[in-house]
Amino acid sequence: MGDILKVVGARVRDFRKDKGLTQEQLAEVSGFHYTYIGAIERGEKNITLLNLEKLAVSLDTEVQELFRYAEIDLGKETSKQRDLQEVLDLLIRQSSEEIKRAKFILTELYRNK
Repeated sequence: MGDILKVVGARVRDFRKDKGLTQEQLAEVSGFHYTYIGAIERGEKNITLLNLEKLAVSLDTEVQELFRYAEIDLGKETSKQRDLQEVLDLLIRQSSEEIKRAKFILTELYRNK
């Protein structure tokens, strides 16, 4: 059970840093104490679903995105998995039109291979 806490905590930290927020700023926006945010990010707190939803809203993402790394064993991530995750993270923040454009480009790029 501890691994899922670390996975979600790492994901919260990644989203927070991507937004350029400190733990204190995220705590203020989400209504939590900064020590609680730190404990979540370190995988020390078993966060409730309601609090997870508050964090997701504060990070401008969906709750399910905070579980994205759960598919990868902690510490056993391959560079291919990291690269694919980075591409997915880039796309997930784009509009539907931009995602379609990226899909078209990739399809055309790899069509003849």
